[in-house]
Amino acid sequence: MLRTLGIIAEYNPFHYGHLYQLKKARTLTQAECIIVLMSGNVVQRGEFPILDKWHRAELALKNGADLVLELPLNASLQAADFFAGSSVDIMKDLEVDYLAFGSESAELSDLQAYLNFIELIDADLQKNIRLLLKEGKAYPAAYQTAVAQQLKQHEYSLSFDPSASNQMLGILYLKALKGSKIQPIVIPRLKETQELEQWIELPHELQPISILSGSQIRKEVQEGVLKARNLPIMTWQKLQMHSLIEWQDYYTLLNYAILALGKEGLAKIQGMVEGMESAIYKQNLKTQSWEELVDALTSSRWTRSAVQRLLMMVLLHIDQTMWQSYLTKNKKQKVLRILAFNQVGRAFLSSFNSEKLKLFSNLSQEIADNYHLSLQVDSILQANPNKKTEEQVIAKHPIYLNEPYL
Repeated sequence: MLRTLGIIAEYNPFHYGHLYQLKKARTLTQAECIIVLMSGNVVQRGEFPILDKWHRAELALKNGADLVLELPLNASLQAADFFAGSSVDIMKDLEVDYLAFGSESAELSDLQAYLNFIELIDADLQKNIRLLLKEGKAYPAAYQTAVAQQLKQHEYSLSFDPSASNQMLGILYLKALKGSKIQPIVIPRLKETQELEQWIELPHELQPISILSGSQIRKEVQEGVLKARNLPIMTWQKLQMHSLIEWQDYYTLLNYAILALGKEGLAKIQGMVEGMESAIYKQNLKTQSWEELVDALTSSRWTRSAVQRLLMMVLLHIDQTMWQSYLTKNKKQKVLRILAFNQVGRAFLSSFNSEKLKLFSNLSQEIADNYHLSLQVDSILQANPNKKTEEQVIAKHPIYLNEPYL
């Protein structure tokens, strides 16, 4: 059997931190096959990725991954705890030997010690969270406040920020991995360009001035100030050659969906809680853009990411009945689309056999029944009314490279 390393990713878009992680993780584990479980055409914060899943899978494959699988929608369009738990469950079913993930600064021992502490004070923590929720705080804010209270009460000092996005996910991954044979590998974020040069040879003119995160790249793209040398050349080329996807492109479709559904229809949308349907309908009549609508709906009770995930459900017209049916079908057998692979990935696919997971490359009616919500996402993304977006469904097959990783 191949020694396998799993990575859970969005690659939105693929940047030097991702390339560093792939190379360092392979070196640390001596993995023969790297399997990337990547969000499809919707990412965890309830947004469309800047590049579609096929382009991002290709970038991953050309930069060190051996096999790229699409993370199902019931994991990718969820809050962080469900995202992490569902993703790790798939990694368990894939029977990977290692799971590598990043952190802002924390080492594995830091994250594990913190998780042990949180589990030790869980009863008091949950009590404090319930009180804060009654005061009107959103769950993420209530959780962070309750944790801060417990840390102060127990005089527990931290050398890192557990609320930082990568570290928060890392803690959730470790929690989900408990009792598993999978060995976690934590790789702190690359901060200095000098460290990158130890892993990647680049001509002087392409050496990055700074290491940008995915959100920084997306921001600089929107502002028109992104420099080619600050990200892998293949990512730069993709960003120059293809239409870049933004939520604002779909605002007219969302506006129509809200008006057509009305308050009664909105109330049936997955994730909707009583009163939020009225707020969405009311604010939609007042606002003139995607940003205005999200800003108007974001509050102490509803985080921006939670609002975006809910509005994505509205745009996709996924109601509670559809969602529950989807979850039931995928509980019996998870269906994952193969997006890209090379010779090593092919060897893994040839030897992999599981009743829990169905890995597919070509759509059939049987598979479509379990995969239909992802097809719905692909079709909506492709229906971008403002930009030409490439075909996502018809005649789409996995990207194959008959060459070794970089």
